[in-house]
Amino acid sequence: MDKTNLKTTLKLIVCILLATFILDKVIYFTFNFLSDKVLSGQAIGKLNHYIITKDTIDVVAFGNSRTNRHINTQKISSSGFNMGVDGTSIAYSATLIKMLPKNKEQIIIVNVDTKNAFKDSYSGDDVNRLNVRYHRDKIIKREIDNVNLDDYIQKFYWSKGYNGKVLGILKNVFIPKYDYRTYYGYDPIYVNDTQKQIFQNYLKYSDPEVDCLDSYTMNSLYRYYLKEMKVFCEENKKKLILITAPLYRDSCKEDNSKFTKILKEIDIEYYDYSDLFIENNLMKYWKDEIHLSNEGAEVFSDTLQELLVTPL
Repeated sequence: MDKTNLKTTLKLIVCILLATFILDKVIYFTFNFLSDKVLSGQAIGKLNHYIITKDTIDVVAFGNSRTNRHINTQKISSSGFNMGVDGTSIAYSATLIKMLPKNKEQIIIVNVDTKNAFKDSYSGDDVNRLNVRYHRDKIIKREIDNVNLDDYIQKFYWSKGYNGKVLGILKNVFIPKYDYRTYYGYDPIYVNDTQKQIFQNYLKYSDPEVDCLDSYTMNSLYRYYLKEMKVFCEENKKKLILITAPLYRDSCKEDNSKFTKILKEIDIEYYDYSDLFIENNLMKYWKDEIHLSNEGAEVFSDTLQELLVTPL
């Protein structure tokens, strides 16, 4: 290739890159405009709802589906919000906690599943669920970068954060899933007769699984996030409480005892409710082995309310 053709090719490449860069930003800011109108649904709406209410709420619960489906924060405070999001873990929760207002008294409830704390495979990638705001929030950007999730394509093509979310955004813009003004983040599970029968058959014909880990050394990243939450809450007038929600049966208890011991050592308040229903394990309280029905969730929420009766 002669020099003339090389220069022409380079110019063409630069033009293509520039055009895609401009188009990407047009798409990005367009979807920012649309997504900011979404206040329903877990993908975007719940995060937006949290961002606009986080400075006024006085009780907030974090965690995965076992938070989202199990904790009615309205029983604890009329100014409570459940920020549980399915499929998330400690990195996601810790990042959102750091976005709370400084020097405002709040009760922070973080629901954790103890086995997850001892898994070597945990990499903090659940924080990537927040990448839609990577270029809009310095805390989210920092936390994503901190767990080595640097996505150099997204650094250049900002609209990549909306991949897989476009249909959900459009749907919730025009047909909101619920009225956010009466929604506080709590999504109880209402179990029908068929689901009850399926669970009963499962328990009848399946052997209880003994799912114990080979070792119990806490994942270093998990421990890091525990300490980060503790420091932030201590410095900003927040009461941090970790809990483990009920399980239908917990066949391996060593992770519970190890986790309890570690949290005592690092001085974090922790309550293990995994066996809350062990002496009164009514079928009506359960959807499956790890998820409570709406009836079970209300009983569990009453238990948390009794724990937190002391005002801020």
